[in-house]
Amino acid sequence: MRIAEMLTRSKPTISFEFMAPRNESEVDVLEQTVSTLAGHAPDWVSVTYRVRTGDKTLELVTRIKRQYHIEAMAHLTCANSADRTRQILNWMEREGVANVLALRGDDPAAGQRFVPADPQLAHASDLITLVKRSGYRFGVGAACSAEKHPESPTLDHEMRYMRLKVECGADFLITQLFMDNAFYFDLVRRARDEGITVPIVPGLMPIASRRSLGVMTAMSGASVPAALQAAIDEAPDDEAIRALGVRHCIAQCAELLEAGVPGLHFYTFNRARAPIEILEALRGQQLLAS
Repeated sequence: MRIAEMLTRSKPTISFEFMAPRNESEVDVLEQTVSTLAGHAPDWVSVTYRVRTGDKTLELVTRIKRQYHIEAMAHLTCANSADRTRQILNWMEREGVANVLALRGDDPAAGQRFVPADPQLAHASDLITLVKRSGYRFGVGAACSAEKHPESPTLDHEMRYMRLKVECGADFLITQLFMDNAFYFDLVRRARDEGITVPIVPGLMPIASRRSLGVMTAMSGASVPAALQAAIDEAPDDEAIRALGVRHCIAQCAELLEAGVPGLHFYTFNRARAPIEILEALRGQQLLAS
């Protein structure tokens, strides 16, 4: 089923992002996380794409669909040639995958710029165009930022690319992580003013540690609210920081649900504990069905 159709229902969707394992040592952790979170009945999940382990993404997506009967979406990046990308899409279509998330891809390392494998596929909008014009029937999602991404000179510049992705055929958008809901609400308002009507799903990341927070805010450009940062600075250890992050994310989700968002998308980093705590709290507040 297309995710865009789920996002138009009256009930908000719950979804998780899983990271494809980099090596065999990460497989067991991922398997346990998928199994545990599948028990909390997500409406859909997504699986990241790594250049070195692209096949693992495809295997995991199809296995989640078959074993857990959950709609699974594969990330698709500009890491391959147009011909190889079509081969991947053909394989996914044969395996019954219904949705892809079109992304440019991250820079390979700090200080290095992203170089597309094929000049025809330099941006996410190019991937979306390829999918739509090649006759595939996938539902297509794309990413956007609630705050200014580090690579974007201005918010207006970022909005132009967001509109281009939708004009090329993106059916829905998922935000990068943010920790202040005001940025998400402002993004939606600006998007609607620009005539962008597709669902915009908020992406949420419960803080796991001081180090992970630093890495993810540097990559995404997300800012930390002053009160939350002050509490983190005073926290004695990472477990205290993790608990702060869970409480903050619960408060974020409650406000978003009360505002009528189409869904909540959690960046899990292949850990189940925090998402479970957040969902249980929201169900306890009767903001989500049990």
